Amino acid sequence: MGRSIPSVDTHQNVLVKHNYYRDSLELLRLSDEIKRYPGIMEASLVMGTKTNKDILIKLGFPINQIAKAESSDMIIALRAKDDGLLLATVPKIEAILRGTGGERTIELDHSSPDERQDLESVLGSVKDINIALISVPGEYVKDLAFKLIDEGIHQQIFSDHVPMDDELQIKRYAVKNHVLILGPGAGTSIINGNGIGFSNAVTAGPVAIVAAAGTGLQEVSTLLDHCGIGVRHGLGVGGNDPKAKIGGLMMSEALKLLDECEDIDVINIVSKPPSASVQQKIIDHATKHGKKKYVMTFIGGNESSKNIEGEKTRSAKRLTNQSKKIIISNTLTSSVLATAKHIANINRSELSVDPIYVPIEDLKRIVMTERKNIKNEQKYLRALYTGGTFAYETQVILNGLGIRPLYSNAPLIKAQLLQDPMRSFKNSIIDLGEEEFTKGRAHPMIDPTIRKLRIVEEASYDDVAVLVLDFVLGYGSNSDPVGSVIDEIKKAKLMAAKAKRHLSVIAHVCGTRRDQQGYDRSLTRLKDAGVPVLPTNAFAAIAAAGIIAKGDIDFREAYSRFIGEIQRGKLT
Repeated sequence: MGRSIPSVDTHQNVLVKHNYYRDSLELLRLSDEIKRYPGIMEASLVMGTKTNKDILIKLGFPINQIAKAESSDMIIALRAKDDGLLLATVPKIEAILRGTGGERTIELDHSSPDERQDLESVLGSVKDINIALISVPGEYVKDLAFKLIDEGIHQQIFSDHVPMDDELQIKRYAVKNHVLILGPGAGTSIINGNGIGFSNAVTAGPVAIVAAAGTGLQEVSTLLDHCGIGVRHGLGVGGNDPKAKIGGLMMSEALKLLDECEDIDVINIVSKPPSASVQQKIIDHATKHGKKKYVMTFIGGNESSKNIEGEKTRSAKRLTNQSKKIIISNTLTSSVLATAKHIANINRSELSVDPIYVPIEDLKRIVMTERKNIKNEQKYLRALYTGGTFAYETQVILNGLGIRPLYSNAPLIKAQLLQDPMRSFKNSIIDLGEEEFTKGRAHPMIDPTIRKLRIVEEASYDDVAVLVLDFVLGYGSNSDPVGSVIDEIKKAKLMAAKAKRHLSVIAHVCGTRRDQQGYDRSLTRLKDAGVPVLPTNAFAAIAAAGIIAKGDIDFREAYSRFIGEIQRGKLT
């Protein structure tokens, strides 16, 4: 195994291990451990992908050594207070990688094929399995899924990059065998009140969510929790399910299943606008066969989707007759308010939504306070999202409020594609969970490195007025999402102040008070750093729009379109 340990200066070394593949999550855990060693200022253990090499160069490590690494190589980049600490740390890392010593042994080597149990052995030795979690490379999912379907086992498929033809075959076979397939690419679900993957500590209750948007499921379930409304099931069916090719197969199966659950009163469907045929299938089920109250949340549906517009004539009469049974919403916030309205009507009681609602005058006050020191040349916002659904929803809201031009690495119809996702341009909404940022790296909800660099970089531009940030708490996320970037937020605001500018940072924290990261503590740390924290992503997006629009938006119209009509403490 070849390696190179060049001396960049007396405090910095780079080591390249050739053909030494390691899982990104395991490397992240090891990096965090090494950073806690006395005198170690920076430790990055990553695979040699282009994104990782670019990040190491931005962190100040030498281009000539970083460039030697191939994507199958592992890079160990260290920075310490003195050269002696570097020399002492490298053997510790190697010992841990070999699993032979060090301060704490972490087994990073994958088992050999002979040491791994095959699927048949597991199924033969463990009885009464009814759900399997799959996280293997996408091209291997189909064969595994078919075997599990034959055993009658439901599946949560975390794997990305499953060919859509494979997904269609899997789901068709699953429907024939009465098996539920969550995913592919589904990182979040809730089963009987218990979270799977990226999820939050929510109470079980009378609501079920069927979602083709992972962060959307988290936002809706946590906001309902803040209102005292529990979620028993949250089924993530994968982003492709509502597309015409898949045909909403698992959305339909999930709705049929949930309609038979006696402890469910309201079913909330969360998705980007489905294809016209899938949308009609969902509406037909609810109107003809549905046994519950429904909220259909097609994010941006009446703002950006021709499918919705095309279906209005066909569905209008039926939906009018079913108005007490079905509510259609277009943002995650309006979705929660609609669900709460259903629950209040079912229980015949008033339900306060104050914990998640910002009255118009209060939002205006926040906007005016942030805007008063913004200079005329500060025209643009930069949104750096770890949650893809938040990035999508923000584009919908900003476009609807006339904030243009919009750029994104994951653009909607009226946004433009960024030429370089590593560099923002004008109004940019960045989904840091897209493949260009995660190839060979942990998801940004886990690893904050890229966002830390981007926060400081965006603050260096004279024309930037607002940064928008999300913080997702819960199972699977970073142990301290706010704490991991709070120094960079403070640095960014200080950089702007030294340049006689005001940089507004607007944040939203998605989580509950039972999440291990500490919801209230997260809010306090942001507010102490001068960051207004809004209770939902939609409110954060409207606030950011108000700041850069210099007052040229109609807040009441914004609320009417994206929040819903409400009075403090009462649903209307």
